[in-house]
Amino acid sequence: MSALIDLTHIIYPEHTPRRFSVETIGAETVNKNVVRLQGQWYIMSKISMVSHIATHIEVPYHLFPDGCDLASLPLEICFGQAVLLDFTHIQKRVEISMEEVKEAAERIGGIPEKSIVLCNLGYSSRYGTEEYSQSPYFSARALQWLADSGMKLMGVDAGGVEIPGSEEHGNHGILFSNRIPLIENVAHLELLPVSHFQVAAFPYPIKGVEAFPVRVVAFL
Repeated sequence: MSALIDLTHIIYPEHTPRRFSVETIGAETVNKNVVRLQGQWYIMSKISMVSHIATHIEVPYHLFPDGCDLASLPLEICFGQAVLLDFTHIQKRVEISMEEVKEAAERIGGIPEKSIVLCNLGYSSRYGTEEYSQSPYFSARALQWLADSGMKLMGVDAGGVEIPGSEEHGNHGILFSNRIPLIENVAHLELLPVSHFQVAAFPYPIKGVEAFPVRVVAFL
């Protein structure tokens, strides 16, 4: 059996920077004939949330009205061979160039066609702190090179891939125009002992929704 490594941050409703509230309600609110046996409480949860929270996947519909939403996201994009690119030596708020991405890819033997690319910036342990927002970021040329190299899904252990101060979403646009979803806030990449493995990251198919928390799991 394959070893499984969870690459997902746990959501703690009381410690989220964006809205995520959970209200515990009795099941009788939807079923008036509820019967509780001894030791049971038979509850349900009412959840109110922003879709971009914790480890989550963003799809092209986030920017483009004609892009795929969660319901139309092809399953084959969410599962398959993955590679890990290491950028942990870049420990400050600087741009990761196309040349640096190429070098990281060369160190692991290249990026196979139609692969999931996870990028370890070394920031997973800083999730939830002010320092987390100071992670490195990718140049537009670096993302385009990854797209041209056959990447089908990208994941980073950071809150995004945008150039600091930019509100034009140019880097998201490069990915989404190439039909490449993005997983933000990936966790525990430092636990991966190899650079090649399989990954599953299936979001729930919701029509007209552009992002949602996702469970990312690596199969070794």
